[in-house]
Amino acid sequence: MRKQISLALISAAIAALGGVCFPAYADKSIPVADFFKKPQYGGAPILSPDGKNIAVLTPRNGRFVLAVINLESRQSKVIASDPDWDIGRPFWVNNSRLAFSVTRGSDVVMEDQDGGGLFAVNIDGTNFRKLLMTIKEAKTGQKAYKPFSVVKRVSNESNDLIVVNNERGNDAALGASDLFRLDTTTGRTKLLTFDNPGKVGSWVVDHDLVVRVASSNSVDPDNKRIKQTVHYRDGEGQPWKQIYQAYHDEGNTINPLTFDFDNKNLLVAGRFNGQDKEAIYTWDFAKQTAGEMIADHPVADLNGVIVDEKRKKIVGTLAEGMTSEMIYFDEDYAKIDATLKASFPGQKVNFSWSGNNIVVFVSGDQNVGKVYLYDITKKSLEPIYSLKPELEGKKLSAQQVINYTARDGLNIPAYLTLPEGVPAKNLPLVAYVHGGPHARDSQGFDPLLQLMASRGYAVLQPQFRMSTGFGWKHHTAGWKQWGLAMQDDVSDGVQHLIKQGIVDKNRVCIIGASYGGYATMYGLIKDPDQYKCGINWVGVTDVKMLFTVTWSDMSGPVMDNIGTKMHGDPKTDEEYFKKVSAIGNADKIKAPVLMAYGSEDRRVPLIHGEKMRDKLKAQGNEVEWMVFTGEGHGWAKESNRILWGETVVRFLDKYIGKNP
Repeated sequence: MRKQISLALISAAIAALGGVCFPAYADKSIPVADFFKKPQYGGAPILSPDGKNIAVLTPRNGRFVLAVINLESRQSKVIASDPDWDIGRPFWVNNSRLAFSVTRGSDVVMEDQDGGGLFAVNIDGTNFRKLLMTIKEAKTGQKAYKPFSVVKRVSNESNDLIVVNNERGNDAALGASDLFRLDTTTGRTKLLTFDNPGKVGSWVVDHDLVVRVASSNSVDPDNKRIKQTVHYRDGEGQPWKQIYQAYHDEGNTINPLTFDFDNKNLLVAGRFNGQDKEAIYTWDFAKQTAGEMIADHPVADLNGVIVDEKRKKIVGTLAEGMTSEMIYFDEDYAKIDATLKASFPGQKVNFSWSGNNIVVFVSGDQNVGKVYLYDITKKSLEPIYSLKPELEGKKLSAQQVINYTARDGLNIPAYLTLPEGVPAKNLPLVAYVHGGPHARDSQGFDPLLQLMASRGYAVLQPQFRMSTGFGWKHHTAGWKQWGLAMQDDVSDGVQHLIKQGIVDKNRVCIIGASYGGYATMYGLIKDPDQYKCGINWVGVTDVKMLFTVTWSDMSGPVMDNIGTKMHGDPKTDEEYFKKVSAIGNADKIKAPVLMAYGSEDRRVPLIHGEKMRDKLKAQGNEVEWMVFTGEGHGWAKESNRILWGETVVRFLDKYIGKNP
């Protein structure tokens, strides 16, 4: 039966929880550094399978260490620490053992982020085991780094994990992996997919730990298009058989998710029968197509499910539209969700439940994250910590959802953040364009956005055509529209706010990273009178260079196939590339530009910025230029992020910060 459960409020539980108010007092006095400092805790605690303990990444001597807190006694114990590393990504192996990796955190540039590895330890600190060397150790020993990624636990009693590794397929152009059973006490592995259907990128393991589904991608030799092939088998030792094929450029690929707990019904995410948005279905093995629709959403693609192994239930799915919404299939989860949301109105509430304990993670556009413990029996809610206490008691700005109509009639959803406490009239505006461009913004705390809003700037984040998550039509409407309709979508959003009187037409700046950097440069070209300045970091400056700069990690079969559909074909679209080249049309730029690049960026190599900088300076433009040594496609080091925030605000203040 198809279910989209409406979440009714549970009055008794709401009364027990009471209201929780979030202070919101932000202003220009908040130091820039406070927005960009790393959180004081390493995310939300991880609840043990039996619900009796939580694992927490807590600060000590400037590093994150791994501690375990017994929820009955409230006794805590640090079980893993290192003076040179932060502990990261803890994962319960069973009720008494944890696995984790290490990271440099935010003290070093991206080039030196040489952590990783895999380690395991008991909750009393005994039986420590290194399971995989770090990237640094592999480099030092001149060995290949062959990481394991954890797929799932084996059971509450086993010390084993199911992990994925690509050692046998590291030369496959589109990826190939194997599954292993890893003993976290000895480090020994058992290959589970020796007899696999070939070059598999993703797997589905049933609840009896039998590998049942394999999805692979390949380049079709007949037409050079990337094709997905999904294989299935009835059980251990049974032959693999092909159940589905689709081309990626048609939007009909599927995502095999999980089996129901009878191990018979397979759930998949995909688009069927002309449906524009991805939905969740059961798979009809008799017809080899989608069967019953389990859940869909009118605005957002659905492509995952939440599984409760202990209760043997598939409990829900996340709909990530412009706002985040859980669709619960399970009534118990729906009731808990409604209870918690009533106590945290307007916030994003995520929780994990085991036994009588629920760990609650609450976040939002004005809230980096706060953690609570809810006792389902006592109906009591206990605060644990805030990720960024330095922002407590500070007023941040609300990120609202708006919609406007592009000039060709397409609806464009967007986020609009207005500076708190300032009348929404004749404000300076920052048009903040996301990267990708096959990506999207999400509602939630963004340090740069909140910094700009705290300094009095309205911020528009358009989800222009090509953005993902809003259906296939919205995405493909942006194919080969760099500088054309994609650019118009941004400009139309700016004009929409100007016509409403919210924005001062003489104080608009366009900014963005990666594709957003391209949109910044081309916006200054296409609409030179609309934008008074531009800020481009790690931005593409010539679309054709995505194909011709072969040392970029964007080069390869994906770019050569579906990339030509989205971004243009260098063999046939020369006129298009000339028209939409920011470098080739730089003579039309009049406004001052701030440009910044990472010296080690392999996604958009430094040459993109250097060529644009040289052309602008040669023609007399005002250019502020920065290179972050050791950084890649963004800034990993905390001090670099702080410096960038200070630089952006100073630049905005100089060009659009005051009434002309």
